[in-house]
Amino acid sequence: MADNNRHGWLLKCTVCGMKWVLEVSFDIRDVKSIYHYCKTCKKNTFHEVLGRVENVNNNDE
Repeated sequence: MADNNRHGWLLKCTVCGMKWVLEVSFDIRDVKSIYHYCKTCKKNTFHEVLGRVENVNNNDE
């Protein structure tokens, strides 16, 4: 049986506040922010790293 659980880092756009999960296996807990494309703002913005999350069920995609 396949593991459908998703793990990653919870990020929040500093412009619009949208939260989403970045699915990477490396540790980014010491990174204050990441410059990444925001689907809501439709441009690159800074995203605050909120912490590690496990067992995420994201049906948005």
